[in-house]
Amino acid sequence: MNRERAAAVRWTAGAALAALLLFPHLLRAQAAAADSASRIAAVKIAGSTRFPPDELARAIGLEPGNVVTREEIQAASDRLAKLGWYEGIRYEFHTTPKGVEIQFTLTDAPSAPVWFDNFPWYSDEEIVQAIRNAGVLYDGTAPVAGTALDAMREAIAGLLKARHLPGEVEGEMVEAPESESMIERFRVTGADVRVKGVEFTDEVAQQDARIAAVLDTLVGKPYSRYTLAIFLVEHVRPAYSSRGYLHAKFGEPAALFTGDPSKPIGNEVTLRVPIERGIQYNWGGASWTGEAAVNEAALNSLLGFTPGEPADALKLQAGWDRITAEYAKRGYLQAKLDAVAKFNDSGALVSYAVTVNEGIQYRMGQLVITGLSLAAERQLLASWKIARGDVFDNSYFEEFVNGGAQRLFEKTPVRFQHVGHLLDTNPKTKTVDVKLDFQ
Repeated sequence: MNRERAAAVRWTAGAALAALLLFPHLLRAQAAAADSASRIAAVKIAGSTRFPPDELARAIGLEPGNVVTREEIQAASDRLAKLGWYEGIRYEFHTTPKGVEIQFTLTDAPSAPVWFDNFPWYSDEEIVQAIRNAGVLYDGTAPVAGTALDAMREAIAGLLKARHLPGEVEGEMVEAPESESMIERFRVTGADVRVKGVEFTDEVAQQDARIAAVLDTLVGKPYSRYTLAIFLVEHVRPAYSSRGYLHAKFGEPAALFTGDPSKPIGNEVTLRVPIERGIQYNWGGASWTGEAAVNEAALNSLLGFTPGEPADALKLQAGWDRITAEYAKRGYLQAKLDAVAKFNDSGALVSYAVTVNEGIQYRMGQLVITGLSLAAERQLLASWKIARGDVFDNSYFEEFVNGGAQRLFEKTPVRFQHVGHLLDTNPKTKTVDVKLDFQ
């Protein structure tokens, strides 16, 4: 999947106002008098450990010793809501001989880890320090929306201005390179920093022909840590896992400016990627439980490994796929495998304990056809090879959809571009209806 094209949630300064409308009604408590002012005796904040209570109180302008009115307390609560860090805010206050005591109860809003994408002039630590020096509440993550995002962006923009660097800072929520979780990616637009080269510290990556063949997706292109991370996931890690280096570690890449160090900073960087390949694991076998329709010998044959060969993770995934396809061929459309790896580091072996959940064996139900003439429909029904009540063969179904239908009608006037298809399973009757729509 091209993660760069994933739908992004972009934010602007105006987004904070829209986000405020999503907050629950703020609950107000009694006040001694609506128009009176009182000195703050204490501010208590509960329900969240995201930031220290005193830091939050300072951020919204409520500190012990200050004199406030009821309206100013409400305004402070509104500022807290607009930050974006909290989706539920309740407060109450009451007067004591020492002054007014204010109690906030908060519910955290979703947040995502922050990535600084293409700022080769600064380390992450320098950027974080600039954010905190600007008085921004920051814990290594960012809210989905709110004024906190604007404040982070403005603090980063201040770093660029300090060095008279061009470009605008923007933020977007995108999918993390190695998971389906989300991250907040800050990046600068308009700064033309390009990749001159990529250096790997380990010879496996240095010598892999498949990696070399796709390096042009990085070299000569705009510098982006996010793009590099995706490259490592999609191209470099497979080069290691296919050789049995199942625990290879990638260090934090460095972007090094090229050229004469005595001259002003240029616009080209070389990317240096530290890699520790770790142990090369060999195949140590698989043990099976729960299998009945397919015996252990057949399952091992479908995996396709011999003892002692490198534990190729790509080959292993193909083996798991072959096994589930074999079960589907026998009518077990929902068969699942739970494979737990067991690593023997001293022997450089990996074995798998596999639990098979075969599920229901389905038989052929109805064949529902749309989009064909009556004559073509009769031809299809006459040629369909799975009779009603027979064990359903998913391999035949997939072959028919992906080419068999075209061959069936290739010498007839019947024409179509696509076969829409659906398997409608009924666990109670243990049957599956096949629905084909010729388009």
